[in-house]
Amino acid sequence: MLSGHTHGGQLSLFGFAPLRPLPGGRYVSGWYRDGALAMYVSRGLGVSVLPVRINVVPEISYFEWFLN
Repeated sequence: MLSGHTHGGQLSLFGFAPLRPLPGGRYVSGWYRDGALAMYVSRGLGVSVLPVRINVVPEISYFEWFLN
């Protein structure tokens, strides 16, 4: 599953995002697996609420699927 972006929490302290979007919970950025479901959460490009990003690199995700 491809999920929306969370801005990576906009602030990262030693790899931990102390401020996370409410509906996202523990899903901040990257790949996650819950049982059989694999999910990717993008960091996106912009900001929300605070106009800064600290230690969170903006990202444009690109995926290719090859069907056999």
